[in-house]
Amino acid sequence: MRDEIQSAIYELEKERGISRDYIVTAIKEAFEQAYQQQFQKDNFMVKADTGTGLVRLYSRKMVVAKVTDSDSEIILKDARKVEPAAKVGDEVLVQVKIEQLPLAVVVKARKFIDDKIRERENDLVYERFHSQVGTLVNGEVLRQNKEGLLINLARCEGILTRDQQIPGERLRFQGVAKALILSVDKSPQGPRVLLSRAHPDFIQRLVELEVPEVGSGLVEVKRIVREPGSRAKVAVFSRDPKIDPVGAVIGPMGARIRAVSREIAFEHIDVVRFDQNPVKYVVNAFSPAKVVDAERRADGSFVVRATAEAFPVALGKSGVNVRLVERLVDASVELVQVDEGGQQQAALTHEAGETHEESTNL
Repeated sequence: MRDEIQSAIYELEKERGISRDYIVTAIKEAFEQAYQQQFQKDNFMVKADTGTGLVRLYSRKMVVAKVTDSDSEIILKDARKVEPAAKVGDEVLVQVKIEQLPLAVVVKARKFIDDKIRERENDLVYERFHSQVGTLVNGEVLRQNKEGLLINLARCEGILTRDQQIPGERLRFQGVAKALILSVDKSPQGPRVLLSRAHPDFIQRLVELEVPEVGSGLVEVKRIVREPGSRAKVAVFSRDPKIDPVGAVIGPMGARIRAVSREIAFEHIDVVRFDQNPVKYVVNAFSPAKVVDAERRADGSFVVRATAEAFPVALGKSGVNVRLVERLVDASVELVQVDEGGQQQAALTHEAGETHEESTNL
Protein backbone atom coordinates (compact mmCIF):
# COMPACT_ATOMS: atom_id res chain seq x y z
CA MET A 1 0.00 0.00 0.00
CA ARG A 2 2.93 2.31 0.74
CA ASP A 3 4.19 1.89 -2.82
CA GLU A 4 0.68 2.58 -4.13
CA ILE A 5 0.50 5.85 -2.21
CA GLN A 6 3.93 6.92 -3.46
CA SER A 7 2.97 6.03 -7.04
CA ALA A 8 -0.25 8.05 -6.74
CA ILE A 9 1.70 11.04 -5.39
CA TYR A 10 4.17 10.82 -8.28
CA GLU A 11 1.37 10.60 -10.85
CA LEU A 12 -0.53 13.59 -9.43
CA GLU A 13 2.65 15.64 -9.26
CA LYS A 14 3.80 14.81 -12.80
CA GLU A 15 0.54 14.67 -14.76
CA ARG A 16 -1.64 17.20 -12.95
CA GLY A 17 0.99 19.66 -11.75
CA ILE A 18 0.04 19.41 -8.07
CA SER A 19 2.99 19.83 -5.72
CA ARG A 20 4.13 16.90 -3.59
CA ASP A 21 3.89 19.03 -0.44
CA TYR A 22 0.21 19.72 -1.10
CA ILE A 23 -0.62 16.07 -1.83
CA VAL A 24 1.21 14.71 1.22
CA THR A 25 -0.40 17.31 3.48
CA ALA A 26 -3.84 16.40 2.08
CA ILE A 27 -3.24 12.69 2.79
CA LYS A 28 -2.11 13.50 6.33
CA GLU A 29 -5.16 15.65 7.07
CA ALA A 30 -7.50 13.16 5.41
CA PHE A 31 -6.61 10.18 7.58
CA GLU A 32 -6.41 12.22 10.78
CA GLN A 33 -9.83 13.79 10.21
CA ALA A 34 -11.45 10.54 9.06
CA TYR A 35 -10.20 8.67 12.12
CA GLN A 36 -11.29 11.48 14.44
CA GLN A 37 -14.79 11.54 12.92
CA GLN A 38 -15.14 7.76 13.11
CA PHE A 39 -13.90 7.16 16.67
CA GLN A 40 -14.14 10.63 18.26
CA LYS A 41 -10.57 10.17 19.47
CA ASP A 42 -7.44 12.20 18.77
CA ASN A 43 -4.84 9.46 19.30
CA PHE A 44 -4.29 8.88 15.59
CA MET A 45 -1.54 10.65 13.70
CA VAL A 46 0.16 10.62 10.34
CA LYS A 47 3.84 11.22 9.67
CA ALA A 48 4.66 12.27 6.16
CA ASP A 49 7.96 12.95 4.42
CA THR A 50 7.33 15.50 1.70
CA GLY A 51 10.77 14.82 0.24
CA THR A 52 10.19 11.12 -0.47
CA GLY A 53 6.40 11.10 -0.38
CA LEU A 54 6.53 8.38 2.31
CA VAL A 55 3.43 8.34 4.51
CA ARG A 56 3.16 6.38 7.77
CA LEU A 57 0.11 6.03 10.00
CA TYR A 58 0.38 5.75 13.77
CA SER A 59 -1.90 5.21 16.73
CA ARG A 60 -0.86 6.87 19.97
CA LYS A 61 -1.45 4.38 22.83
CA MET A 62 -1.06 4.45 26.57
CA VAL A 63 1.02 1.65 28.10
CA VAL A 64 -1.11 -0.17 30.72
CA ALA A 65 -0.94 -3.36 32.76
CA LYS A 66 -4.38 -4.45 31.49
CA VAL A 67 -6.04 -3.29 28.28
CA THR A 68 -9.64 -2.08 28.51
CA ASP A 69 -9.69 -0.11 25.22
CA SER A 70 -7.59 -1.64 22.45
CA ASP A 71 -7.90 1.50 20.32
CA SER A 72 -6.05 3.67 22.82
CA GLU A 73 -4.21 1.26 25.13
CA ILE A 74 -1.42 -1.31 24.81
CA ILE A 75 0.02 -3.78 27.30
CA LEU A 76 3.62 -3.36 28.41
CA LYS A 77 4.89 -6.48 26.61
CA ASP A 78 3.61 -5.30 23.24
CA ALA A 79 4.69 -1.70 23.90
CA ARG A 80 8.31 -2.80 24.38
CA LYS A 81 8.29 -4.33 20.89
CA VAL A 82 7.83 -0.79 19.65
CA GLU A 83 9.77 1.09 22.30
CA PRO A 84 12.15 -1.13 24.33
CA ALA A 85 12.39 1.42 27.18
CA ALA A 86 8.61 1.80 27.54
CA LYS A 87 7.01 1.50 30.95
CA VAL A 88 3.48 1.61 32.28
CA GLY A 89 2.07 5.14 32.01
CA ASP A 90 4.11 6.02 28.90
CA GLU A 91 2.68 6.79 25.48
CA VAL A 92 4.03 4.96 22.43
CA LEU A 93 3.38 5.30 18.72
CA VAL A 94 2.23 2.07 17.12
CA GLN A 95 2.42 1.93 13.32
CA VAL A 96 -0.86 1.09 11.63
CA LYS A 97 -1.22 -0.32 8.14
CA ILE A 98 -3.99 1.12 5.99
CA GLU A 99 -5.34 -2.41 5.60
CA GLN A 100 -5.90 -2.51 9.38
CA LEU A 101 -8.12 0.58 9.39
CA PRO A 102 -11.91 0.21 9.33
CA LEU A 103 -13.34 0.56 5.83
CA ALA A 104 -15.36 3.61 6.89
CA VAL A 105 -12.15 5.47 7.80
CA VAL A 106 -10.50 4.64 4.46
CA VAL A 107 -13.61 5.68 2.48
CA LYS A 108 -13.85 9.02 4.32
CA ALA A 109 -10.13 9.65 3.89
CA ARG A 110 -10.27 8.88 0.17
CA LYS A 111 -13.23 11.25 -0.32
CA PHE A 112 -11.38 14.00 1.56
CA ILE A 113 -8.27 13.48 -0.60
CA ASP A 114 -10.32 13.47 -3.82
CA ASP A 115 -12.03 16.71 -2.78
CA LYS A 116 -8.71 18.38 -1.91
CA ILE A 117 -7.10 17.27 -5.19
CA ARG A 118 -10.10 18.51 -7.20
CA GLU A 119 -10.03 21.81 -5.30
CA ARG A 120 -6.32 22.24 -6.03
CA GLU A 121 -6.76 21.33 -9.69
CA ASN A 122 -9.52 23.94 -9.98
CA ASP A 123 -7.29 26.53 -8.32
CA LEU A 124 -4.43 25.75 -10.73
CA VAL A 125 -6.72 25.99 -13.75
CA TYR A 126 -8.16 29.27 -12.47
CA GLU A 127 -4.71 30.73 -11.83
CA ARG A 128 -3.48 29.63 -15.26
CA PHE A 129 -6.33 31.10 -17.26
CA HIS A 130 -6.87 34.17 -15.06
CA SER A 131 -3.30 35.20 -15.87
CA GLN A 132 -4.10 34.81 -19.58
CA VAL A 133 -7.25 36.96 -19.71
CA GLY A 134 -7.07 39.11 -22.85
CA THR A 135 -4.91 36.65 -24.76
CA LEU A 136 -5.74 34.16 -27.52
CA VAL A 137 -6.27 30.47 -27.02
CA ASN A 138 -6.87 27.54 -29.36
CA GLY A 139 -9.27 24.75 -28.50
CA GLU A 140 -11.29 21.93 -29.98
CA VAL A 141 -14.99 22.61 -30.54
CA LEU A 142 -16.71 19.92 -28.47
CA ARG A 143 -20.45 20.41 -28.46
CA GLN A 144 -23.23 22.91 -28.01
CA ASN A 145 -25.37 23.43 -24.93
CA LYS A 146 -28.07 25.95 -24.01
CA GLU A 147 -25.46 28.68 -23.39
CA GLY A 148 -23.31 28.23 -26.46
CA LEU A 149 -20.33 26.23 -27.69
CA LEU A 150 -18.05 24.27 -25.35
CA ILE A 151 -14.37 24.45 -26.28
CA ASN A 152 -11.79 21.98 -24.98
CA LEU A 153 -8.89 23.98 -23.52
CA ALA A 154 -7.05 21.01 -21.93
CA ARG A 155 -7.89 20.36 -18.28
CA CYS A 156 -11.01 22.49 -18.58
CA GLU A 157 -13.73 23.58 -20.96
CA GLY A 158 -14.25 27.14 -22.16
CA ILE A 159 -17.66 28.51 -23.09
CA LEU A 160 -18.26 30.57 -26.21
CA THR A 161 -21.69 32.01 -25.45
CA ARG A 162 -24.02 32.99 -28.27
CA ASP A 163 -23.50 36.71 -27.72
CA GLN A 164 -19.72 36.23 -28.03
CA GLN A 165 -19.95 34.33 -31.32
CA ILE A 166 -19.74 35.99 -34.71
CA PRO A 167 -23.29 36.15 -36.12
CA GLY A 168 -23.74 33.72 -38.99
CA GLU A 169 -20.49 31.90 -38.34
CA ARG A 170 -20.60 28.10 -38.03
CA LEU A 171 -17.61 26.59 -36.27
CA ARG A 172 -16.93 22.97 -37.21
CA PHE A 173 -17.37 20.42 -34.43
CA GLN A 174 -14.09 18.68 -33.52
CA GLY A 175 -12.34 21.47 -35.42
CA VAL A 176 -9.87 23.87 -33.79
CA ALA A 177 -11.15 27.35 -32.99
CA LYS A 178 -9.24 30.43 -31.90
CA ALA A 179 -10.80 32.75 -29.32
CA LEU A 180 -10.06 35.52 -26.83
CA ILE A 181 -10.07 34.67 -23.12
CA LEU A 182 -12.59 37.24 -21.95
CA SER A 183 -12.87 36.39 -18.27
CA VAL A 184 -12.42 33.57 -15.74
CA ASP A 185 -14.78 33.05 -12.82
CA LYS A 186 -14.91 30.53 -10.00
CA SER A 187 -17.99 28.32 -9.69
CA PRO A 188 -19.00 25.21 -7.68
CA GLN A 189 -18.42 23.15 -10.83
CA GLY A 190 -14.92 24.55 -11.32
CA PRO A 191 -13.42 27.53 -13.18
CA ARG A 192 -15.65 29.07 -15.85
CA VAL A 193 -13.58 30.35 -18.77
CA LEU A 194 -15.58 32.75 -20.92
CA LEU A 195 -14.34 33.04 -24.51
CA SER A 196 -15.11 35.54 -27.26
CA ARG A 197 -14.76 35.87 -31.02
CA ALA A 198 -16.97 38.97 -31.14
CA HIS A 199 -15.00 41.28 -28.83
CA PRO A 200 -12.88 44.06 -30.42
CA ASP A 201 -9.85 42.79 -28.52
CA PHE A 202 -10.05 39.57 -30.55
CA ILE A 203 -9.16 41.61 -33.63
CA GLN A 204 -6.49 43.47 -31.61
CA ARG A 205 -4.70 40.21 -30.73
CA LEU A 206 -4.99 38.91 -34.31
CA VAL A 207 -3.48 42.13 -35.67
CA GLU A 208 -0.61 41.83 -33.19
CA LEU A 209 0.09 38.34 -34.52
CA GLU A 210 -0.08 39.27 -38.19
CA VAL A 211 1.62 42.69 -38.11
CA PRO A 212 5.19 42.73 -36.70
CA GLU A 213 5.15 46.54 -36.44
CA VAL A 214 2.15 46.33 -34.09
CA GLY A 215 3.63 43.44 -32.11
CA SER A 216 6.86 45.41 -31.60
CA GLY A 217 5.05 48.64 -30.69
CA LEU A 218 6.24 50.70 -33.68
CA VAL A 219 2.63 50.95 -34.83
CA GLU A 220 -0.05 51.48 -32.19
CA VAL A 221 -3.66 50.38 -32.47
CA LYS A 222 -5.54 53.33 -30.98
CA ARG A 223 -9.03 51.89 -31.07
CA ILE A 224 -11.12 49.10 -32.59
CA VAL A 225 -14.88 49.14 -33.04
CA ARG A 226 -16.94 46.50 -34.76
CA GLU A 227 -20.33 45.09 -35.51
CA PRO A 228 -19.38 41.40 -35.47
CA GLY A 229 -20.06 39.60 -38.71
CA SER A 230 -20.53 42.85 -40.60
CA ARG A 231 -17.78 45.44 -40.33
CA ALA A 232 -14.94 46.67 -38.14
CA LYS A 233 -12.74 49.75 -38.02
CA VAL A 234 -9.19 49.78 -36.73
CA ALA A 235 -7.57 53.15 -35.98
CA VAL A 236 -3.78 53.03 -36.14
CA PHE A 237 -0.92 55.43 -35.41
CA SER A 238 2.80 55.22 -36.17
CA ARG A 239 5.44 56.14 -33.59
CA ASP A 240 7.97 56.23 -36.40
CA PRO A 241 7.28 58.90 -39.07
CA LYS A 242 9.00 56.68 -41.62
CA ILE A 243 6.39 53.94 -41.17
CA ASP A 244 2.97 54.20 -42.78
CA PRO A 245 0.65 52.67 -40.13
CA VAL A 246 -2.20 51.94 -42.54
CA GLY A 247 0.10 50.29 -45.09
CA ALA A 248 1.84 48.26 -42.37
CA VAL A 249 -1.44 46.83 -41.07
CA ILE A 250 -2.89 46.15 -44.51
CA GLY A 251 0.31 44.49 -45.64
CA PRO A 252 1.66 43.74 -49.12
CA MET A 253 -1.29 43.38 -51.48
CA GLY A 254 -3.58 43.34 -48.43
CA ALA A 255 -2.18 40.02 -47.18
CA ARG A 256 -2.03 40.89 -43.48
CA ILE A 257 -5.50 42.34 -43.08
CA ARG A 258 -6.93 39.52 -45.22
CA ALA A 259 -5.45 36.97 -42.83
CA VAL A 260 -7.18 38.73 -39.92
CA SER A 261 -10.45 38.96 -41.83
CA ARG A 262 -10.29 35.28 -42.72
CA GLU A 263 -10.09 34.37 -39.03
CA ILE A 264 -13.25 36.38 -38.24
CA ALA A 265 -15.47 34.86 -40.92
CA PHE A 266 -14.34 37.41 -43.55
CA GLU A 267 -15.71 40.38 -41.62
CA HIS A 268 -14.84 43.56 -43.53
CA ILE A 269 -12.12 45.60 -41.80
CA ASP A 270 -11.41 49.28 -42.47
CA VAL A 271 -7.93 50.41 -41.41
CA VAL A 272 -8.11 54.08 -40.42
CA ARG A 273 -5.28 56.55 -39.88
CA PHE A 274 -5.56 58.10 -36.42
CA ASP A 275 -5.01 61.87 -36.20
CA GLN A 276 -4.71 64.15 -33.18
CA ASN A 277 -6.81 66.66 -35.08
CA PRO A 278 -10.45 65.58 -34.43
CA VAL A 279 -11.72 66.90 -37.78
CA LYS A 280 -9.03 65.09 -39.78
CA TYR A 281 -9.64 61.97 -37.69
CA VAL A 282 -13.37 61.88 -38.42
CA VAL A 283 -12.70 62.38 -42.15
CA ASN A 284 -10.24 59.46 -42.07
CA ALA A 285 -12.72 57.36 -40.09
CA PHE A 286 -15.17 57.31 -42.98
CA SER A 287 -12.72 55.25 -45.04
CA PRO A 288 -13.17 53.73 -47.56
CA ALA A 289 -15.55 56.56 -48.43
CA LYS A 290 -13.96 59.80 -49.66
CA VAL A 291 -15.96 62.55 -47.97
CA VAL A 292 -15.75 66.21 -48.96
CA ASP A 293 -15.00 67.65 -45.53
CA ALA A 294 -16.11 67.75 -41.89
CA GLU A 295 -16.94 70.42 -39.36
CA ARG A 296 -16.93 70.20 -35.59
CA ARG A 297 -19.81 71.88 -33.80
CA ALA A 298 -19.69 73.65 -30.46
CA ASP A 299 -21.29 70.67 -28.71
CA GLY A 300 -18.53 68.32 -29.94
CA SER A 301 -20.60 66.63 -32.62
CA PHE A 302 -19.61 66.59 -36.28
CA VAL A 303 -21.28 67.34 -39.58
CA VAL A 304 -19.67 65.48 -42.47
CA ARG A 305 -20.36 66.25 -46.13
CA ALA A 306 -20.23 63.70 -48.94
CA THR A 307 -21.10 63.87 -52.63
CA ALA A 308 -23.97 61.83 -54.05
CA GLU A 309 -21.46 59.36 -55.43
CA ALA A 310 -19.67 58.86 -52.10
CA PHE A 311 -22.77 59.09 -49.91
CA PRO A 312 -23.87 55.39 -50.10
CA VAL A 313 -20.37 54.18 -49.20
CA ALA A 314 -20.05 56.76 -46.41
CA LEU A 315 -23.42 55.63 -45.05
CA GLY A 316 -22.74 51.91 -45.32
CA LYS A 317 -25.27 49.13 -45.41
CA SER A 318 -28.13 50.05 -43.07
CA GLY A 319 -25.97 52.93 -41.76
CA VAL A 320 -23.24 50.66 -40.34
CA ASN A 321 -20.37 52.89 -41.47
CA VAL A 322 -21.77 55.97 -39.74
CA ARG A 323 -22.49 54.00 -36.54
CA LEU A 324 -18.93 52.71 -36.41
CA VAL A 325 -17.49 56.17 -37.12
CA GLU A 326 -19.46 57.60 -34.18
CA ARG A 327 -18.09 54.92 -31.87
CA LEU A 328 -14.57 55.31 -33.21
CA VAL A 329 -14.43 59.09 -32.64
CA ASP A 330 -16.75 58.94 -29.63
CA ALA A 331 -19.03 61.69 -30.90
CA SER A 332 -22.33 62.16 -32.72
CA VAL A 333 -22.00 62.49 -36.50
CA GLU A 334 -24.43 63.95 -39.03
CA LEU A 335 -23.75 62.87 -42.60
CA VAL A 336 -25.10 65.21 -45.26
CA GLN A 337 -25.18 64.86 -49.01
CA VAL A 338 -24.01 67.80 -51.08
CA ASP A 339 -23.97 68.50 -54.80
CA GLU A 340 -20.89 69.24 -56.83
CA GLY A 341 -21.12 72.88 -55.79
CA GLY A 342 -21.15 71.99 -52.11
CA GLN A 343 -24.87 72.70 -51.58
CA GLN A 344 -26.59 70.41 -49.06
CA GLN A 345 -29.12 67.99 -50.55
CA ALA A 346 -29.88 65.45 -47.76
CA ALA A 347 -28.91 64.91 -44.17
CA LEU A 348 -28.53 61.76 -42.14
CA THR A 349 -29.49 61.72 -38.48
CA HIS A 350 -29.73 59.02 -35.83
CA GLU A 351 -32.71 58.64 -33.55
CA ALA A 352 -33.43 55.70 -31.25
CA GLY A 353 -30.79 53.63 -33.05
CA GLU A 354 -32.45 54.04 -36.46
CA THR A 355 -31.15 55.79 -39.55
CA HIS A 356 -33.23 58.45 -41.30
CA GLU A 357 -32.56 60.52 -44.38
CA GLU A 358 -34.09 63.99 -44.38
CA SER A 359 -34.44 65.91 -47.64
CA THR A 360 -33.24 69.49 -47.47
CA ASN A 361 -33.59 70.27 -51.18
CA LEU A 362 -37.21 71.42 -51.41
